[in-house]
Amino acid sequence: MRPRLGVPSDADAITKVIIETMPMDPQWDYRFPWREQFPEDHYKYTRMLFEYFLDPAFDDWVVMVVEDSLEPGGDKAIVAFGVWDISYINKRIYGPGYKPQDPVALVEERGGRTRRDANHEHYNAFWFGQIKNYKRYFGHIGPEQMHLQILATLPDFQRRGHGTSLCKWSMDRVRKEGLKDLSVMASPMGYELYTWLGFDHVGSFTIQVPGEEEKIVLEAMMYRPKTRNRAMGDCDGPLL
Repeated sequence: MRPRLGVPSDADAITKVIIETMPMDPQWDYRFPWREQFPEDHYKYTRMLFEYFLDPAFDDWVVMVVEDSLEPGGDKAIVAFGVWDISYINKRIYGPGYKPQDPVALVEERGGRTRRDANHEHYNAFWFGQIKNYKRYFGHIGPEQMHLQILATLPDFQRRGHGTSLCKWSMDRVRKEGLKDLSVMASPMGYELYTWLGFDHVGSFTIQVPGEEEKIVLEAMMYRPKTRNRAMGDCDGPLL
């Protein structure tokens, strides 16, 4: 199935995919250990974030979705999606002083700081750790790049090529736009897929609150069109 552009009316369907898929990823338990005790908060703030991602006014971001039949011959619904930071467009227009949009901060301001499903120390360690390591591994490249923020496929629809088609969409865009790279902070769920697609591993980093033993390890990965020299097939895998 070819990806299509996500629109605001897709918010509920995308939230469903996230809530059903992301518990397979260790970072979800790390950030939201009390999601089952407080499902209302988990749904509310997850959906709120995607309302921003899907809002055309937040044009630093783009969401692409893939639809498939939930039952043989049945109606199609969203089964996979990806979210990309495409702020390079506004940076080209407005120059180095442009301040990118930050939907995560807006959710925090609208009650996210007190959401009951989250471990807030872990949540902050995860978010600021990603920002720090993005600068560490990709900051030197400059604004001419895309970043894959989220990729998720419903468990029953994994290994069908949906995640691959979403990745290929962004990889094609990187080539057509003449960008330097497509970056991602991969969890163990996505590492195999990105490696297979031709992403280079550029470093590992640990997310951990000082004084705690609990931690997660993420992999900084980069797709660079000029170094890609092999064909791709139809393997798939989930991520964030």
